[in-house]
Amino acid sequence: MISSRQPEEVLSIVEKFNKDLRDTEGNYLDIVIRSEGAISYQDIMQMPIDSIKLLIERMNNRVEEINKSRKG
Repeated sequence: MISSRQPEEVLSIVEKFNKDLRDTEGNYLDIVIRSEGAISYQDIMQMPIDSIKLLIERMNNRVEEINKSRKG
């Protein structure tokens, strides 16, 4: 628990949380960009985490398929 930690540890935990939050929000914005606006940030924020993971998996598979078809 955070309440039982030393102040330095709490700062470290908060910094890690903030970094993870920035990374996650960046990933969500990547989905919006890659979908070319078909999926909005609002849509993503309302989705359950498991659905977001599935969406990312499907998008990555689609990109791989497109790349393979371009190579011939």
